[in-house]
Amino acid sequence: MNDTPNGKKMPVLASQLRKVLEWLSRRIAELLNIPLWLLSFLIPKSDQIWVFGSWFSEKYSDNPKWLYEYVTKHVPEVRAIWLSRNKDVIHALRQRGMEAYLTYSLRGYWYSARAKVGVVCQGILDINRFVKPPVLINTWHGTPIKKVGEEFRLFRAQQQHGGRLRDLANKISMPWFRLFPFSDSINPEKYYSLYTAGSQAEAELLKKSFGNVNVKVTGQPRNDVLCGSFDDQLAKQSTKKQVLYLPTHRFEGRQRIVPYIVKGINEIDSLLGDLNAHMIIKLHFVHRHENADLASALKDFTNISVLDDETTEDIYPLLRSTDILITDYSSVYVDYLLTTRPIIFFPFDLDDYMARERPFNFDYMSITPGPKCWDWHGVALWIKSFCEDPTPYLEERLKLKELFHEFDDGRNCERVVAAIKELLLGLKDHNTEFACETRVRTDQH
Repeated sequence: MNDTPNGKKMPVLASQLRKVLEWLSRRIAELLNIPLWLLSFLIPKSDQIWVFGSWFSEKYSDNPKWLYEYVTKHVPEVRAIWLSRNKDVIHALRQRGMEAYLTYSLRGYWYSARAKVGVVCQGILDINRFVKPPVLINTWHGTPIKKVGEEFRLFRAQQQHGGRLRDLANKISMPWFRLFPFSDSINPEKYYSLYTAGSQAEAELLKKSFGNVNVKVTGQPRNDVLCGSFDDQLAKQSTKKQVLYLPTHRFEGRQRIVPYIVKGINEIDSLLGDLNAHMIIKLHFVHRHENADLASALKDFTNISVLDDETTEDIYPLLRSTDILITDYSSVYVDYLLTTRPIIFFPFDLDDYMARERPFNFDYMSITPGPKCWDWHGVALWIKSFCEDPTPYLEERLKLKELFHEFDDGRNCERVVAAIKELLLGLKDHNTEFACETRVRTDQH
């Protein structure tokens, strides 16, 4: 888009106008769904129907995936149903004999209305946001090393400029949400019945980020993969050393990351060959539109490959078979601590990231148990070093593993199911007690 004589006002206005139009389209969808929303309150709920979804109803991954897999196999009294807007996900699950429906299909609406329990990892957009179960479980999608929730929204609002149209839309939308709560960002402590956490430290971070939410330390379902509980889905082993690079997103995918990744990366390819190693790069979900560009830039390299969402929807089986992890600010390294294997931190834009993207809940340098590299040359040196000896920084990794993981027994899914059943039992006891008190008052009257 061309700049106007007075600078960049036109691109800013166009961006703001697009956001306002998106906001209007969402409100129209909500208006059209009001009758179904009201009708859903009249449909009886079943404790034995649980619906699952993840990542804006697009992916089959993260905590809901692994909990769904566990419930399907080991909790026969519960009817586990996956909801997704991705037809490929639905087809793949049905091919395996698992129950799955399009989120906004007739059956998607029906089972959303019948389900007593809904399990998500991002928010209500992971499942049917118009017809939601009364017991919502938010497993979240990573340890909040960085600011999330209200703290992040406040920080980002302070960084935004020229957003008058957006501010006006927000002022209009807030009363709407309170009247008709299709958004989970207004009051998470009332919206979700339970958040799950891997440790007391993570539980405190979730409360700091989302308010006085109900959090239970169960361990996260996805980490059962790293502890060996889903060996049947383990990624294929290779005789080569496996290096996995997982950069996190920049501005929810709006700022391109590929140009920064490929700068100087040619030094790594020849080194990997000498070490009999292979590096896989997996972009964050919101950068999936850059996968083709990254693959094209690396097409002549023999020891580096790109993994996109069409190849796999979940990296945890791959993560378990990885010998060295490279990341920047992604909390995936917190989960990887369960393997005790080496981690290389590659925060090539640290100052800019903290100033513009989001700050951290910890001092970055002290919460990251591994070498900090600022270019691929430094990364190459540490890949070589860790291939020869994986023990440097081991003490720091074990210390942080103890802080962030209360469990490493592969039974997190089991504990989450027990916590959900405890919630349901508590609701049943409460309803029974309320009914008894009502009958007593009626008889006395």
